[in-house]
Amino acid sequence: MPKGLAQLGSGLYVTRARDQRLGPAPPGSADRGLLRSGFAPCLLTVLRLAAHQEADRGAGMGLAAGLVRAGHLARAVELVRAGAGRSGPEEDLVRLVRTAGEAGDLDGARALAESLTDRSHRDRALVARIPAVARAGDHEGAVALVETVRYPHNRPQAWAGLAKAAAEGGDFPAALGYAARAAECAAGGELGRVLLTAVEIAHAAGDHVLAGTFADRVEDLVRRERINGTGQRALLVALLALEARGGDLDRLDAVLRSLARAAAAAEAESQETDVDSAFDPDALYLTILAERRPLPPFDARLVPELLEEVAETADREVALTVADRVERLLHHDAGFGLREAVALLLARHGQAERAMALADRIVEPDLRAAREAESVEALARSGDTDRAEALARAFTDRWARSRALMAVVGELARRGDTDRAEALVPAIPDRWGRGEALVDVVAALARQGEPERAEELAHTIPLGETRARALAALVDVSDPVRARRLAARAVFLGGWTVLHDLEEIAPGGALAIADEVMAWWEAHPPATEEAQRRGRFGRRGRA
Repeated sequence: MPKGLAQLGSGLYVTRARDQRLGPAPPGSADRGLLRSGFAPCLLTVLRLAAHQEADRGAGMGLAAGLVRAGHLARAVELVRAGAGRSGPEEDLVRLVRTAGEAGDLDGARALAESLTDRSHRDRALVARIPAVARAGDHEGAVALVETVRYPHNRPQAWAGLAKAAAEGGDFPAALGYAARAAECAAGGELGRVLLTAVEIAHAAGDHVLAGTFADRVEDLVRRERINGTGQRALLVALLALEARGGDLDRLDAVLRSLARAAAAAEAESQETDVDSAFDPDALYLTILAERRPLPPFDARLVPELLEEVAETADREVALTVADRVERLLHHDAGFGLREAVALLLARHGQAERAMALADRIVEPDLRAAREAESVEALARSGDTDRAEALARAFTDRWARSRALMAVVGELARRGDTDRAEALVPAIPDRWGRGEALVDVVAALARQGEPERAEELAHTIPLGETRARALAALVDVSDPVRARRLAARAVFLGGWTVLHDLEEIAPGGALAIADEVMAWWEAHPPATEEAQRRGRFGRRGRA
């Protein structure tokens, strides 16, 4: 495993590697002469010049979606047909149908869906249109569209989408009826997803009896499928988390008791095998020939996944109650990161001592340091920045200390204590980490009404891509003239994809970039069909 990957986590590690690969900001990039007036046409020129910078895979779909939201559906279709998307053009056009519907362009979505030549894609595009039609208030029209869905395997998703749209509009009786129709025609993994949607709608409608009926069907489905399949496990995790947030822990208790019995049985069998093998030289042979022990009804890996979900979505009282129940499983060798998950949940809700005690029992040094850093990170997010800082400074592993202190700086900045946050940045051992932590401080200063100080601080960040993110964060909270000036500098350093809302900052910007990209592609056709399919454009992405 690369040095620092475990302690930083994959997200921070990948971002750090990319920023370092792209290198320092060019000399003079902090020059305030670039787009000094904040004149809008000048920003469009900068965007056109940056149009050919290499974008990440699938960034073309982001540009296409921006075009749709700006009212340029036809241009977005041209861009996708030229190969700017993530997969095949018709697959990406189905996504555009959904985007157009969400943007309120129902006529454009219908015309695009009907233009697709492949029957399967046309059917899926029809399904994508249905929620938008329902949200526009035409439930009868949406039902009529569902009835015209060609392929049976698409109908459950069509009814489920209609059910969600009706529930969002407050029409719960209709939503429950649509959800029931979806459950009637669904099968296999699709049935579980539809049933979970029905549970959510029934809970929102206040019909807890019906919600329990649908929930029982989800559990029966998971039991029938046994422990194989990530999708089935995810269904049960979502169901248990939903019930836990509502204070109903009965099903969770039953699942945990089942897992505890399975773990205890496995331990007893292992001990018996060890004793037998000490006296019988043929024990191994007999063990191999023995009838296989029945699989437990649930996959133990669902528990850490559930804890992660609960940590993010449940209140403190529910989360700690769940942690207390799950901690009993630690007496057995349940495996699958259970100890780490419990520690993270406890830290997220202020139980630092319990969390660190669990993390200290992890044998592997890098993994132990990673879990301790996660615990401090969670503690900082809970608001206890004083204890989090003290624990972070005590870490001997420089990667773990960097991650933990970055989290403390970020939380202090979000809470408005920018002076203390900025003063803590030099304590971060990693050079990239110091720059990344400043991104949060820069955004917080701008929100507090100190744009000049924020901009000066952003220009102290040495790596170009990191500085571009800081400037982009400033754009979001600046007046229009300053926002355009800062956006130009961010684009100069990190390309147009660094801007969060291109059309709001520069109306017409998405269209300008699309025109440049299309013109460049016409002059430099893709070297292979695979290159066109992947939609990687730019100087290094094209032959």
